[in-house]
Amino acid sequence: MDLAKIRKKARGGAPGGTRAAGPPPEAEPSAPAAQAADPDVLPGPAADSESPAFALPTAQPAKEDTAAPAEPAAAGERLLIFDLDGEKYAIPIHDIAQIIDMPPATFVPNAPPFLSGIFSLRGRIVSIINVASRLGLISSKPEAPKVIVLDLGADHIGLLVDQIDQVVEVNVAALEPVPEGFKPVVQDFVEGVFHHKGRAVGFLNLPMFLAFDV
Repeated sequence: MDLAKIRKKARGGAPGGTRAAGPPPEAEPSAPAAQAADPDVLPGPAADSESPAFALPTAQPAKEDTAAPAEPAAAGERLLIFDLDGEKYAIPIHDIAQIIDMPPATFVPNAPPFLSGIFSLRGRIVSIINVASRLGLISSKPEAPKVIVLDLGADHIGLLVDQIDQVVEVNVAALEPVPEGFKPVVQDFVEGVFHHKGRAVGFLNLPMFLAFDV
């Protein structure tokens, strides 16, 4: 074994005992430096991949929409459902000013039998119509009747009902015909019916319902 040759190779000497001319060989750049030099290479995640500052967002599976598809805004109209003599009816909410308990009312002589009287609400005279009487139904005389106050511009009308149910959105263009079981007077004022929670709800034609002479 030639120890002299081994020492020369270990010291990087060139063959013949002299060092080769030229600049020293450049060290190969580390992997991070090579990535930084290339603008098209994005830096990889940090060592701690759970760190929120460096963790890459993972694609989340799309959530299944289990809600019922909403009806088009143009087709739906918001209606207030109320109870009356064991049945349910509805009117549009756009003319409703407020809903109050039955107030003390002043009797009006020679008025139609369905007119329960009048009262003053913030300086405006409100005529109260007993809806059950107007429809030819037997009023159940509930303990806490409600009055739906309609603001019709020049006139304020109160509709006396048994109880308020809820507001729903209904496609009034798809109402079903009035069943034959409805009383004739009811058929005159009910434009159609729809179903809510397994019950038939009569949609009142308010212009016809309110067309009367005092």
